[in-house]
Amino acid sequence: MRTTALLLRFLLELALIATAAYLGWTLADGGWPGTLLALLAPAAVITLWATYLSPKAHITISPPARVALETLLFGGAGYLLWQAGAPTTGTALAAVWVLDRVVLALTAGAPSALEPGRPAGP
Repeated sequence: MRTTALLLRFLLELALIATAAYLGWTLADGGWPGTLLALLAPAAVITLWATYLSPKAHITISPPARVALETLLFGGAGYLLWQAGAPTTGTALAAVWVLDRVVLALTAGAPSALEPGRPAGP
């Protein structure tokens, strides 16, 4: 179960990056500003994730701060998708993220082959 939740988490990360590019383009109404934002918004998300949220993050933050930053990223993306005319997609992104966080919290300590430093179990 934990391995599935971790795989879903990775897919959610990719969806967040794609959403940032889409929102940059859409909310800037295309053109050069849209192109620039479609490149910079995903770069900002990747930088935040790599610096604070990845398993090999450069800066370690407390678990509540991690959840708060993830909430800001996924909740903000969901809200902006709603504002950009994709309410179903925005709601789905946020809801799947919440569900994944719950499953990861409930399976904390369970073995998974995807987590460094943890035995995979039999």
